Order: sequence, then C-alpha cells, then structure tokens
Amino acid sequence: MQTKILTRMGLLLAVLIGLAFAPPITVGFLGVPIVLQNMGVMLVAMLLPKRSATITIGMLLALAALGLPVLTGGRGGIAVFMGPTAGFMYGWLLTPLAYAGITHYLKQDSWVTKALGMTLGGVLLTELLGAAWLAATTNMTFVPALLSVLIYIPGDLLKMALSVLVVQQLTAVMPALNSK
Repeated sequence: MQTKILTRMGLLLAVLIGLAFAPPITVGFLGVPIVLQNMGVMLVAMLLPKRSATITIGMLLALAALGLPVLTGGRGGIAVFMGPTAGFMYGWLLTPLAYAGITHYLKQDSWVTKALGMTLGGVLLTELLGAAWLAATTNMTFVPALLSVLIYIPGDLLKMALSVLVVQQLTAVMPALNSK
C-alpha cells in the first residue's frame, strides 16, 4: 500500500476512536444508543478506497474485540459482538463496500452521488443489519425490530449530510484526497 493511503488509514482510525469519546444518547427501550462514531465510519468510507476503508473499520473492531475501550461509551471486549448493537457494527464493516459499489454504479463524483451512496450503503444497510441482529438477539421479531430502529434514521441522515459536507470541503482544499 502507498504511504499516503496508510497515513490516511491511521489518521481516520484515530478519528474513529476519537469519536468514541462523544457520549452516547441512550434510547431506553432498545439498549442501542445513538452514537457519533458511525459518522466516522461514513467519513472513512468516503475518504479511502473500499479495501483500505474496510481494513480501517476492521482494525477498529479488532481493537474492540481485544478489549480496548475504542467504542462509544468506553466499550470493548468480545461480548459487544454478541449484544444488541453488534449488527450495527457488522453493518459498519460492509459500509465501504456498499458505498463504493453504489457510487461506482452511478458513475458520477458529486455530492448527490456521495449522499445517495451513503444513504443506501451506509445508513439504510447498517440499520437493516442492526434490526436483523436486534431481532436475533432479543425477543423481538424482525418487523418490530426494523420499526424500532427507524428512530435512528433522522440522526443518521444528518450525520450522512455532515459527512458529505466535510468530504466536499476537504476535497476542495486538498484535491489529492480525490485521487484514491
């Protein structure tokens, strides 16, 4: 891998870990908090090639699995991969692949393409996997679990819009970021 990509990966991994320090907002009935860390996942997916982005997110999850408190709320350890939030984290791992596939299919490099790619490949895919995992690990069936995660969609769309704005601004002042 190029030094430039490795440097971006390290920097964005640090951003992901730094976003873990933003306190979670607990949604009482679900046990799945609203977090800012998924905005970092969106930034990683948009600023790195899909393979590098997937590796970067995988490194965050590997550090968490080793017990380091790198997830929101200081969580870490193998148990978080069995709990109700695990499906969302598995969705994070698929976000770069889905985003890259959607934006490649659309064949444009505009903020609209980025927003649509992240909405489908980041927000909706992650919520769908989160709901499926929530249903599998609780007494809920899939439809109620899916309906219950709808509460996260407005906030995730706001985080997606902010991520697209940040990426647009970064690529405007640092054109080299566009060249993946």
